[in-house]
Amino acid sequence: MLELDDNDSGIWTFHQRLSVMGAEIGTRMTVVRLSDGGLLVHSPIRLTQELEQKLASLGRVEHVLAPNLDHYLFVAAFKRRYPHARFYAAPGVAPKVPDVRFDAELRFGETAPVGDGIEQAWFRSNHELQELVLLHRATNTLITADLAFNMQASDGLISKLMLKLNDSYMTFGPSRFCRALITEPDMARSDVDAILALKPERVIVAHGEILHAGATSAIERGYGWLRS
Repeated sequence: MLELDDNDSGIWTFHQRLSVMGAEIGTRMTVVRLSDGGLLVHSPIRLTQELEQKLASLGRVEHVLAPNLDHYLFVAAFKRRYPHARFYAAPGVAPKVPDVRFDAELRFGETAPVGDGIEQAWFRSNHELQELVLLHRATNTLITADLAFNMQASDGLISKLMLKLNDSYMTFGPSRFCRALITEPDMARSDVDAILALKPERVIVAHGEILHAGATSAIERGYGWLRS
């Protein structure tokens, strides 16, 4: 389902349902039109015929990014459909999809060569678990996967209970599970500071609602426990 349609600035988001351990958390893909007209796909979702047609109407898919160790499930389908595109993997992704040849396996300090208009930063929970986040400078939008959850509504009592147990219901920030993965707090704190220095106004999350304003303050609050 197409959600954000910022055609003037060249940024779109697409949402699909996704249930994890009884909780409906959804999943979101972001598409950005780059300065050369090509499309960058961040955190690909299931490639349906409807989605394929919409992407074709927006431009030519040139770059596909699997930004962390959890957002790679549909990369292989994109590779089959867009074999000409360049594919980038966060640490640990490539071994999970051995049939996909990635053009670059990125690590902290490295960036995807996608041209102007996109700034890139890393969030590291530890040396193995790293997420590449993007800043779409034209709209001051931070594009993330699991840096934060923003689940402000839930369908069903079981789903709501599971989200509450994970500290990810009606709040913005990392879930309880994601916090537990931060085993290198000094590293993570440094990365949060670098992301805050980008001063994003809007933040796109993979799970939950898009935060349309106040992103810098929300990230600062969500990670206040880590930065204190």
